[in-house]
Amino acid sequence: MIFAGFFVGACGPTIVPDFNSPEPAARNAAIVQAVDNRDASKIPDLVRMLDSDDPATRLLAIQALERLTGQRYGYDPAASATEREPAIAKWVAYVNQGRPEDPNRP
Repeated sequence: MIFAGFFVGACGPTIVPDFNSPEPAARNAAIVQAVDNRDASKIPDLVRMLDSDDPATRLLAIQALERLTGQRYGYDPAASATEREPAIAKWVAYVNQGRPEDPNRP
């Protein structure tokens, strides 16, 4: 793009999806990628994201889990950490029980 005689290219770092990144944008990109790919193998990572300090990450994670499993287990991403604990415990139990996932679920 040309702006006032200067070339303005894409600026900034490229976001690489990564659940283990310290950057919320990278974690959020990983969440979106998991849903786009209907990748049920990422459910344990999505469950970890339910306990994120970042409210956007928590919201994306529960939306992704709901898309992949059809469940919310009462999780509210806007609730306090203490209020989220029971729902997160249900999600952890879900993962630990090895519940089968349907990656074709809409």
